[in-house]
Amino acid sequence: MLVLLTIIKWVNTMNKELLKAPQYCVFTFATTSYALKAERVLKAVDADFMVIPTLREISSSCGLSVKFLPDNLEEYASELNDHQVAIESVYRVKKNGHRNTVEKLELQ
Repeated sequence: MLVLLTIIKWVNTMNKELLKAPQYCVFTFATTSYALKAERVLKAVDADFMVIPTLREISSSCGLSVKFLPDNLEEYASELNDHQVAIESVYRVKKNGHRNTVEKLELQ
């Protein structure tokens, strides 16, 4: 029971850090099925991410995106690629008050 509570506390802390991050990245996908597959793949490797509605500043075919910290970009992109999850686009998002500055990135 104590281990379970510790894990829940750790997960909540990680999500709070990601939720409040002044800068983060998002993957967008062409379809909802790719977004859901990305969620399964990233959960399987204990990645720190959140599935969020695609930001209105970003035009995407699918309404779901994966949000994560920039330091994890290459690792997560590689993991998704290894599992045949097609990433439509990658963006860096910087919070500026109540607005977002969005920059499209190119994957290596």
